[in-house]
Amino acid sequence: MSDHNPKEPNINTLSVDLTELILSSLPIPSLLRASSVCRLWHSLISSPTFTPPSLSYPWFFLFGLHNTSCRNNQSFAFDPLSNTWIRLPQLDDSSSSSFLGSNGFFFTTTPKFSYTPALKYTWRLTSPLMYSRINPLLGVFHDGSSDGYGFKFIVVGGVRFIGGLVDIEDSLAVEIYDPNHDSWELCPALPADFRSGNSSQSLSSALFKGKFYVFGIYSCFISWFDLENRVWGEVQTLRPPGVMFSFLISCNDMLVLAGMCNAPCGPSFNLWKIDDRTMEFSEIAIMPHSLLYGLVDNEEDDKFASLKCVGMGNLIYVFNEESHQKYPACLCEITAENGKSSWRRVPQLPSPVNKFHKVISFCSTVSLTHIFHRQEDVGTAQAMYD
Repeated sequence: MSDHNPKEPNINTLSVDLTELILSSLPIPSLLRASSVCRLWHSLISSPTFTPPSLSYPWFFLFGLHNTSCRNNQSFAFDPLSNTWIRLPQLDDSSSSSFLGSNGFFFTTTPKFSYTPALKYTWRLTSPLMYSRINPLLGVFHDGSSDGYGFKFIVVGGVRFIGGLVDIEDSLAVEIYDPNHDSWELCPALPADFRSGNSSQSLSSALFKGKFYVFGIYSCFISWFDLENRVWGEVQTLRPPGVMFSFLISCNDMLVLAGMCNAPCGPSFNLWKIDDRTMEFSEIAIMPHSLLYGLVDNEEDDKFASLKCVGMGNLIYVFNEESHQKYPACLCEITAENGKSSWRRVPQLPSPVNKFHKVISFCSTVSLTHIFHRQEDVGTAQAMYD
């Protein structure tokens, strides 16, 4: 005899459509747990047509690499809706020397170029790059194709690997990869203004309105590559008053410059909206001082030099890549409707956290299909979040 009160609602009596609607409001970690409740919920959540709004929120990925022992490498991802860090499977040594991420994909560029959808870790090796390189800028863009993959990869700059030595003065041509034909297209090289230090360590990039923008973090040079006509635009300088270093981000259908500034009232971390036609800028947000100083723990003049910034969609992440800081971070959410911003601190990384020689970070959307793939590999959904 059932002890259920017929006057009380029972979720088992809900229609499939209503059940799916309720499930779609859950953050991804909760969805993974819910998928193990019953066959119906698992079927709904694992369906390719199930696309909850949480999938549109970009995650923050942080990969810590150790120079002498790959066993000390660690990988993390932050889900902004659940406010949760996820410990990812460890990268092996062969794929960690030049690891990148962009728009739903992970990439390695040495010893050969390969890619995988984020979190899936089923690497696909491409035909060889015409110019081997490490630490390039990389973007994923849609080419309007109705067949096959419908997207391509653009690889810009980087430093060339020649006989075990790095030639930082080498002008590497832009290359575009077509997954449908496993072929590379050679395009004009990055303008000479960017040649000194042309890797992702001194440049940032953003895809916006059919153009791949390249920006000098310290030089403040900016140019763009027209993805349709395969030509570079004029090199200009984009430097708001007092800027020490800054990063270019495509956010909420606008170009955003995010950077450290020496303002009259003291150091500040500012966000500016960039007019892509005129390269004029207008301030849209300033990080609260309590959050900014929460990212550093000393009074040295260069205490902000280790701050980095990445972003995508409506979120911008700022973090400290110094190991003794344990990599603290905060995020800014920009509302599309009114352009208002809200800041908050990101929780600490799950312990234990190693000290790394190099930190790689980027934003990316994720796919539930690929998360379920990882779930099967580790045995249970909960294992990813422990």
